[in-house]
Amino acid sequence: MSSDLQAATSTSGAVADPNAAVANSSGQPPLRAVVVGAGGMGRWWARVIASSPVTELVGVADLVEGMPAESIAQSGVEDPSAVAIGTDGVDLALEVGADILINPTVPVAHHPVTVKALHAGIPVLGEKPVTETLPEALSLMAHAELTGVPFMVSQSRRFFPQVRELRRFIADHGPTVLTSAFFSLFHEHTGFRAEQQHPLLRDMGIHAFDTARYITGTDPVAVTAHGANPAWSVYAGDATVTCTFEMTGGSLFVYNGTWNPRGLPTYGSATWDGTGVPVLGTEDEDRTRELQSAVEQALAEPEPDQIDASIIEFVTALREKRSPMCEVHENILSFAMVEAAVASIDRGARVVIDELLEEALVQAIAAETYPEAREIMQGWGSVRAAIERG
Repeated sequence: MSSDLQAATSTSGAVADPNAAVANSSGQPPLRAVVVGAGGMGRWWARVIASSPVTELVGVADLVEGMPAESIAQSGVEDPSAVAIGTDGVDLALEVGADILINPTVPVAHHPVTVKALHAGIPVLGEKPVTETLPEALSLMAHAELTGVPFMVSQSRRFFPQVRELRRFIADHGPTVLTSAFFSLFHEHTGFRAEQQHPLLRDMGIHAFDTARYITGTDPVAVTAHGANPAWSVYAGDATVTCTFEMTGGSLFVYNGTWNPRGLPTYGSATWDGTGVPVLGTEDEDRTRELQSAVEQALAEPEPDQIDASIIEFVTALREKRSPMCEVHENILSFAMVEAAVASIDRGARVVIDELLEEALVQAIAAETYPEAREIMQGWGSVRAAIERG
């Protein structure tokens, strides 16, 4: 991701240092967690929950018989027999007295599982995307307001220390004029992604979109997007896309991504390659050397990242009684960027984010089965205003 940087700007809400958060939590009992879903992501979460100093794995649920036991067996817990299994994650969490629910189910299950958990009083840390559709995402925002129970969406890329350093750099030397992200990886997914419409956008796009919002401190205004799918693609939907977002403050964010390449893969571009130390620069060579030295020192000490840091942020926020990074209100605009890009491809036209949000709100109100949640959405005035109120 690269940025053409101009004058100064300010941003807020930086992620706390995960190492410091763990140190501050020493002496406190770990939060008891149930993981819903025992597929690939669910098993990753089970390992993270089992190894994290801030959590204890007390249950795994899945509809497929045998999968919870398999997930527990590979999690690394000392006594697999002590971890409960079930088919309904919320019921299991209530049965074992869990403190939190981790929801890495398939996207279609995100809404019903999260609604049930919130109304049961169980804080939820969900996998991205927040849910399958934008109307359902707005419904979840309303249910979070209705119940007052914390709901965070794990946007794991925010927790790379390199991303945090890029954010600090732009805060001191921005704002951005043009930010770009390039993703290229030949990957032939199976399962629901192979049949999904716009699989790359809905699975990978949100990582770059959310990271761009976080690094630049800007939000989406409108998008023009195009998709393609070559003859050799195994995907039913477009697995190659290009999107140009108009962001607040008049800046642009351009995303190019593909799962269809036959050349060399990339894991980022320009100022950060996705794995190493970001390369920073200004017009002042001495200042550039100082900045580069500072960022290298800041990244010298290993720290938890990705979902390891995500669970630390969630637990720390619950203990501190504050809103966690990526709380559902904050996450909606990142998800809206995905759905707006999808709509732009489908419609063959520029899509204004607020117009799409209001279309989704009408649909969400019409589909909502909880009268109290429907009343909350009817009272928002606008989705953007509800997001800003948080």
